[in-house]
Amino acid sequence: MKLPNSSTFNFNLFLKYILFPFLVVAIFLGGFFNFIFENKIILSSEISGAFKVNKIINKTDSNEIAFFGSSRAEGTFVPDSLVKNGFNYGMSGTQDDVLLFFLKQECKKRKNTPIVFNFDLDGFNYSIGDISNYLYNSDNSEVKNLLNKKFKNIYHIPLFKYYGYFETYTKYYLNNKLNLTKFTNKGSSIEKNELIKSKFNLLVKERLNERTNFKNDSALLNEFLSIVRDNENRKFILIVNPYHNSFFNKFYNYNQALTFLDELRKYPNMVVLNFAKLEFNDDMYLNTSHLNLKGALAFNKILKDSLKVYTY
Repeated sequence: MKLPNSSTFNFNLFLKYILFPFLVVAIFLGGFFNFIFENKIILSSEISGAFKVNKIINKTDSNEIAFFGSSRAEGTFVPDSLVKNGFNYGMSGTQDDVLLFFLKQECKKRKNTPIVFNFDLDGFNYSIGDISNYLYNSDNSEVKNLLNKKFKNIYHIPLFKYYGYFETYTKYYLNNKLNLTKFTNKGSSIEKNELIKSKFNLLVKERLNERTNFKNDSALLNEFLSIVRDNENRKFILIVNPYHNSFFNKFYNYNQALTFLDELRKYPNMVVLNFAKLEFNDDMYLNTSHLNLKGALAFNKILKDSLKVYTY
């Protein structure tokens, strides 16, 4: 009679009674933690990009007035100060490829509310910002297209795809809940702190030596104009938020930006509100291209009167 190989026998016992049960428990706990983390942290913070991307894809409120754009939207527009039932989808670090993604999602919805977005004076350009904005919805085909070459296969794997970003989501959650350094309101996230004059003066000095150019990427611009033309039932309200006067020191083709904005005004469903040179005191700026909370609240009072005509 042939006796079983003891090493093989022991390995089979190890697989059956140790490794397999361990893997089952690990998968269960991983799935449970993933569920809790996504629902209690990621989707519980209105100011995180992940929340905003998920909301624009999966939620529809026929009365909602959406605000889109970059950090200059996120850190300026206060929905409750401007309109009834507004939400700020602005995302820091992003540019117009992301704006177009949001506009396309919004225009799929059966709505007739106006669409408000900020326009940065460097023109239509590319930047998707932080990858953490997209991981929760990474299986969405249009999110994949937006990520393009930055998409990784690990983004298909629950929990593991968030590796390296747990702290990022937690910071968003805490800022949204506690408002320690930020003022938040329906997606807006605005810096409370005011720079001391000496530090702001250093930023101004740097800006005075920095060249600024207006230039549109033709592919992005054509896609934007196509969205405007194809959605005649929606009013598009483009807003150029205030810049510090030092921003224009070496802005050699600002007139081209003004000409471009005038061209957009020719579209019947397009409204252009240019507040670029609206001046505030230095203590109302976070830096030379962004307002702080004090400045944002002052600007929102002015902007509200301009928006009344188109949003009520």
